[in-house]
Amino acid sequence: MPLDPHLFQLYLVAVGVLVLAPGPDFLLVLTRSVADGRRAGVVATLGISLGNVIHALLAAIGVSALIAASPALFDLLRYAGGGYLAWIGGRSLWSALTSRSDAAAADRPAVANPDSVRLSVVFTQALLTNMLNPKIILFQLAFVPQFVAPELGHVAGQIFLLGNVITLVGCAYLSGVAALSAGAARRVLASQRMKTALDGLAGVLFLGFAVRLLLTERKFA
Repeated sequence: MPLDPHLFQLYLVAVGVLVLAPGPDFLLVLTRSVADGRRAGVVATLGISLGNVIHALLAAIGVSALIAASPALFDLLRYAGGGYLAWIGGRSLWSALTSRSDAAAADRPAVANPDSVRLSVVFTQALLTNMLNPKIILFQLAFVPQFVAPELGHVAGQIFLLGNVITLVGCAYLSGVAALSAGAARRVLASQRMKTALDGLAGVLFLGFAVRLLLTERKFA
């Protein structure tokens, strides 16, 4: 499928900047990798990547435009996404509070057991975190079309390909995050006290992302 070479180069630069900006996807992969090991981080990355592919497909066939154009559908997705992020944040805070109240756990090593979490749960959580984020719909509708060359034809195909560039770049970046955070970072955080602090910080950040998502305005033109 043809793409404009100049526009594509600009798009790659912009995508690189966007991928490096921390968000719910990055935080989910980071916390899963530290708490449950590299495999969990990679599985979370795959779930997020699948979500990005689905978003690109929905944008290409026009479904995302229908959602963004409908106040009811957009608000439903916004509330569902915000509620889900708040639920993840609440669970992290609860884990931090219960760990802190356990005095016996204070000095116990917190090395994660890769088998302690079901990978299917990690995958589903990552997929839902991505799919329920209306900001990605707005990105696909407001940002991606700026790099489409209508004169080359196959506009839907161009939107799908450009939308999946961020899938590939994001997958590579998040896989690196999973590897690094499950290695050197986990050695630093190999204590229950540090794990409790990480859970608390992650909980606050997820709640912050939830609030920001709930405040998202339906503007994409």
